[in-house]
Amino acid sequence: MRVTEIGILRDGGTITFRVLDDPALDGHYRLQTPFLGEPRPIFRDEKKLELGSAGETALATALERWLDAELTPERSSALAELDRLSAWKDLPQRLVEVVPFHRVRTVIRCLEARRRS
Repeated sequence: MRVTEIGILRDGGTITFRVLDDPALDGHYRLQTPFLGEPRPIFRDEKKLELGSAGETALATALERWLDAELTPERSSALAELDRLSAWKDLPQRLVEVVPFHRVRTVIRCLEARRRS
């Protein structure tokens, strides 16, 4: 599985990404901004996934596996440093490179929170 096109919209935090090379999960995903309420809904190809559904669980599990495989010790250290910052302004390149991982981790955490809701 590959996760690509990881981004964030200027609406206050909608995270977007694409999953490729996994027929069960392929698609474009959008985790809604937290400013529109919790739990944050997630959409696959503009279809809302049901809260706590098998689709959400499969996505969370796959994203966790992908993130674990992508996080080298250096990336993990940079991600921890990014977590400690109160503002993300003029980031050094080593921190810019882990921003996509931070966004995917945010999606994973939101999906976990939705399962507990």
